[in-house]
Amino acid sequence: MAKRPSGLIYGVQDMPPVAVLAALAVQHIFLMSSTLVLPVVLVKEIGGSFDQIRSVVGLSMIASGLGTILQAMRWRGVGSGYLCPNLCGPNFFTACVEAAWLGGLPLMRGMVIVAGLTEAVFARAVHRLKFLFPTEITGLVVLMVAVGLVPLGVSKFLGINYDGEPIQTENLAVAALTLLIMVGVNVWGKGKLRLYSVLMGMIFGYLLSLTLGLLGRAQLHDIVLAPWVALPFLEDTFKIAFRWSLLPTFIIVSICGALKTFGNLILCEKINDEEWSQPDINQIGTGLMADSICVTASGLLGGMASDTSASNVSLSSASGATSRYIGYAAGALFMLLGFSPKLSAVLSVMPMPVMGAILVFVTSYMIISGLSIIIGSGMDSRNIYVIGISMVFGLSLDILPQLYAGVPAWLRPLFDSSLTFSTVLAVVLNQLLSLGKRKDAKASDRPAGTD
Repeated sequence: MAKRPSGLIYGVQDMPPVAVLAALAVQHIFLMSSTLVLPVVLVKEIGGSFDQIRSVVGLSMIASGLGTILQAMRWRGVGSGYLCPNLCGPNFFTACVEAAWLGGLPLMRGMVIVAGLTEAVFARAVHRLKFLFPTEITGLVVLMVAVGLVPLGVSKFLGINYDGEPIQTENLAVAALTLLIMVGVNVWGKGKLRLYSVLMGMIFGYLLSLTLGLLGRAQLHDIVLAPWVALPFLEDTFKIAFRWSLLPTFIIVSICGALKTFGNLILCEKINDEEWSQPDINQIGTGLMADSICVTASGLLGGMASDTSASNVSLSSASGATSRYIGYAAGALFMLLGFSPKLSAVLSVMPMPVMGAILVFVTSYMIISGLSIIIGSGMDSRNIYVIGISMVFGLSLDILPQLYAGVPAWLRPLFDSSLTFSTVLAVVLNQLLSLGKRKDAKASDRPAGTD
């Protein structure tokens, strides 16, 4: 039986009042919308029309909302029962763009379906792979998920879009003030006020961005022109294509996404159980199955592949509200917004400094959680090298990515993410360094006097 942490205001099974539930869901929706720019860029890359952009964004939102609801459930082998929302998956972006270049949206759709089915197979087999993920490696996964958010969060915080661009002073000022409000409300807020720390910071950040011109006229013009209600329908909705040459890439990307979800669900377990010591593999397996259904639905509908959101999980921890009913509300609202281009446009134009402040805010929780899991597992000499070596090379990929420029193309997806690289390395090292330990254990089990 999980022990409820003292800092939680609404635990995983608690039902907040309707008004509170709505406000908390809106906070998560804004964070879920932070990657809506990805399908916009994807469709523009292949020369798509404005209607196509609008439709792909809407369909991606519907799939993400569905995944958020499924994850909050726990019904017949589907869903973890935790608040672990979905959004457009950055892990899938490069692979989806490549497929769209080669065969348009039908090929992207077909390969995303393959990715979803691959994760379903992984979800069914994960309970047999428990030995690969001891507590210290699960902590490493959580930590590296957080590390993966650092470049994105800091670049948006500073207002930098490309290498060599100077820090944008106004952007930095808005981001810093927005972050201070979030932190201040969370640290010094009385009672249930800290539930709304991110929402209060976002409102302030939007207003200040609008005043300083960081929320431009062109963006406001797009919001005004967008219709209130429209069906996100594509002419080639029922066309699905497939290419064998893309299969290895999408299989690897799918497993990478599954590992990220694995880490997010571990974090969900930890923030809901003060005495957490090791992951519930069966519950994680059902959570992965929900995620696989969401990815498959993204392909069937015609949206970009979705992924669970580490920042939303951290937000639930920071706000003290981890109720799965928030997942139901946020998922349902996100699906409805998929049918409203005007409201989804409001979400998709979130000012850069506001997004940066939120990411820095929630990443702080993830980093500390990952470290506490690793250290709490008990560090012997074997664990030190398994975690230490994996982190050294994983971080080197983020710090000096050019070192791995010569990696063969078929292995490239493994080196697209420090999370994937460090996790795979940790699993391999753990098995290698455990060989002697297992032999010693077998020897000690033999009866005395036997050879």
